[in-house]
Amino acid sequence: MKIYLSLIVIILSVMSCEKEGTDIETWWINSSKKDCVGVGPMSCLQIQKAKTLEEGNWQFFYDQIQGFDYEPGYIYQIKVKVSDRSTPVPADASSKVYQLVEIMSKEMDENLRITNTWKLLKVGEIENPINKKSNETLIFEFNASEMSFFGDMGCNTVRGKIQSIDSTNIEFGPGASTKMACIDMSVENEILKAITATKTYQIGENQLTLLDDNGAVLMVFQAVD
Repeated sequence: MKIYLSLIVIILSVMSCEKEGTDIETWWINSSKKDCVGVGPMSCLQIQKAKTLEEGNWQFFYDQIQGFDYEPGYIYQIKVKVSDRSTPVPADASSKVYQLVEIMSKEMDENLRITNTWKLLKVGEIENPINKKSNETLIFEFNASEMSFFGDMGCNTVRGKIQSIDSTNIEFGPGASTKMACIDMSVENEILKAITATKTYQIGENQLTLLDDNGAVLMVFQAVD
């Protein structure tokens, strides 16, 4: 009898400890990972611990969520079980264990629609500009996951950062271009001016339009099939 009572006491004690060291939290998971530094360089999930998603309020998560099969390009809302680690904690490990309880929602991130390869149809008043060396259409690549862009300006190329983006607004960094001497700089000058002035964008019917803060069209692109 005493043995059974002792077992019951032990079981109840373990259950009590698990309950005290366990929480169920609601998290948001962003649509892309970001480079971060933990013990060393790594790629981190971006999370928000909240019931309501706040634009831009992401934090790096340096650990793993057991049972969570992450797919980039989607914003998740999930429930996570957060428990104290029962085994001794290594110096470079978290004292918590994270386990997926439930995927509450999984939605395509509209901000990633711009991620594509695009051919430039118009910049300013110049239509169908080409690379005069190759006689080919100018190509731009936008990558919202990596927050970067790259483009052919006809003679030189430009590469830079996407400073911010949501479903309608976008701003680019100034960009760094190569320094080849070009006889005609008109297209290049218009492109650089447009990149600096861009504040919003529209995507529809496989076309991307960049606009300034007054809604004036700066550049028009067609998606490359």
